[in-house]
Amino acid sequence: MIKKNELEELFKKLEIPFNEGIQYMNDNNAPKRIVFFESVWEPLTASGNEYDTNVTYQVSFFSDIPRDEKLLKLKGLLALKKIYPVIYHEYLEAKRTWHSYFNVEVLENLNLDNLNE
Repeated sequence: MIKKNELEELFKKLEIPFNEGIQYMNDNNAPKRIVFFESVWEPLTASGNEYDTNVTYQVSFFSDIPRDEKLLKLKGLLALKKIYPVIYHEYLEAKRTWHSYFNVEVLENLNLDNLNE
C-alpha cells in the first residue's frame, strides 16, 4: 500500500494533467488526463494513530488511443511499488476517447482522534 502523496508523485512523473475529484477541469479536453477520487473508507482499527484508514481511490485515465504509453508507464510505476491493479477499459463513443480505470488502496489519516464527542 502507498500513501496519497506517493500516488500523486506517480501521476506527476507522467507529465499529463491530473485532478482529484472533479471530472470537468481546465484540461478536460487534453488528449491524456487522470481524474481520481475516493470511493471507500475502510477503518484500520488495529493501527496506531499515524494511519487510521485504508482509502480506496478510483483512478480514471482518459486518452485518445487505447494502450496509451502513459497508461503503460503508470502501470509500470505502480508495479515498482508492488501494486498490481486490474485495469478496465471502455470506449466513450460520444467523446471519442478511451477510459481506463482501476482502484488503488492508499493509507491515510482522516484525523478521527481530533473529534469531540
